[in-house]
This record gives sequence, structure tokens and C-alpha cells, in this order.
Amino acid sequence: MVVLLFACASETPDSASVDTGGGDSASDTADSADTVDTAEDSGGGELSFAAGDLHLAIPSYVDPGGPAWEPFVSGAAATAGLIVINPASGPGGHADEAYAAAVLAAQAEGVLVLGYVPTGYGERDGGEVDTEIAKYTSWYAVDGIFLDEVSDDCATYADYYAGRVAAADGQDPDGDAFVALNPGEVLDCDDYLATADVLVVAEDDVVNLRNFVAADWMATYDPARFWFLAYGAGASVLGQALGTARDNGIGWVYVTDANLPNPWNRPPAYWDDEIAATQADDP
Repeated sequence: MVVLLFACASETPDSASVDTGGGDSASDTADSADTVDTAEDSGGGELSFAAGDLHLAIPSYVDPGGPAWEPFVSGAAATAGLIVINPASGPGGHADEAYAAAVLAAQAEGVLVLGYVPTGYGERDGGEVDTEIAKYTSWYAVDGIFLDEVSDDCATYADYYAGRVAAADGQDPDGDAFVALNPGEVLDCDDYLATADVLVVAEDDVVNLRNFVAADWMATYDPARFWFLAYGAGASVLGQALGTARDNGIGWVYVTDANLPNPWNRPPAYWDDEIAATQADDP
């Protein structure tokens, strides 16, 4: 299933065209509850969440000067969460001072900031992807990278994505960048988690996620390794959507009533309720 997602639309700060390519497949992060720990986990992750703990992980594909930016950052800060920046379907052609200042301010509030890079379902040249990863680090000092358009063929493309994770780690001052991969669906193998920190295992209209079921192998991992994205969700199903993520051992979430072609351009009308439902005791 291919959907139109992840556009910055008119909110992008430069004139580069914005790719609306989907984040799903080509074929279709404790010592006590609600806290984040840095205990070592199996695979590539270091963040650990208590069972049932939810943290907002937001595709904040908006201009930092626009009205949606501060609510996104505030929500992430309140829930020990993260945001993804996407200046121009990637870092764009030049550094932007507004983005640099906004990233620094978000990080000062305790928010993890990732930079968006598309991978063409594993077919995009690895060198091009690595160059964009380097730009995010050089221009914006992000905490990590969000790799989009990830192939659902995890066995075949594991080495490709391991290379991209290695490139991100090589750019990170501590040699350990936070890297999320977005196939947008549950996969039949866990190969990607040998190197990546997080997998987006759901990205869809909330109607299509009502019967979401985690893969059996996911139960062996910390909830901090998985991310759930649902759009087109009215206020009446917010609790159900968050419950679906919690019940399936998923720790990173974002639910919105916005819809295609770009459900990531504003917070939902029930934003305060979503923050309250996912708020960490000690963000």
C-alpha cells in the first residue's frame, strides 16, 4: 500500500519541492512507570520504557516559525518525547538559521530531534543518503536520523540500512546516533533492530489500525524500540488508538485527526488530551 505522507507543503522554508512520498512500505524508547531510562537493551537501542509507558514521537513537518511548531515541541517535552524535522523532504540545499535555532531550543527542553531522510525503499544510492545524514549533523546538530521509505524486505535490505545507521553513528559526536527506520508496518523479521534504535511498525489511517496485532518477535524487545503513527483519528477514538499501541508493546506514539495528503502539518484538535494521556511523570 502506498500513501501520500510526510509533506512539508507550503510550510517548508525554502523553495525546494517537497516529496510527499509515503512512509510505509513500497508494497503496500525504566525505573518506574512513565519514565525513561538509559539501560542497555538488546540490539541497537539504549532507551528503555516501562511496560505501558507512552511517549510522543512527532513528525513535526512544519516551519519552525509557524503556529504548529511550539505545540509540537511542548508536547514532546512534556512526554520525554521526540520530534522529526523535515526542511525539504530531507535537509535541503542549504543550512537554515531558523531551523538551527529551533532545534537547539527544542533540545534545551529535553526533546530528541531527528532529521528526515528518504531512502527509496532501499533503492536510493547509499552515498546520497549518507550525505544528507551528514548535512543534518553539520547544519543542525540533530540527535539522530529518521530514515523513511524503508523496504519491508528486512532480510534483503538489512545490510543497506546497517550502512546508513553506521553513517549516522559516524557523524554523531558520541558515535551513537539515534536512528529510526520507517517501514510503516509490522515486518516478518527483526533484522533492522540489530543496528537501528526504533522501527515504525504502524503508519496508517486509524480505521486500518483497529485490528493491529504485533508480531510475536516484538514481545522480546523493549517498547522503546517501536513507534505507532495513526492519522484520521477523531477525539472519540484517541483512547482506543493509544490503547492499541500500549497493548501491543509499543512505546512511541503519535495520533492525529489530521488526514492525507499531509497529516503531519498540525497538532490534533485534542492535543492537550493526547499530551495528558501520554505525559511522563518526570519528563
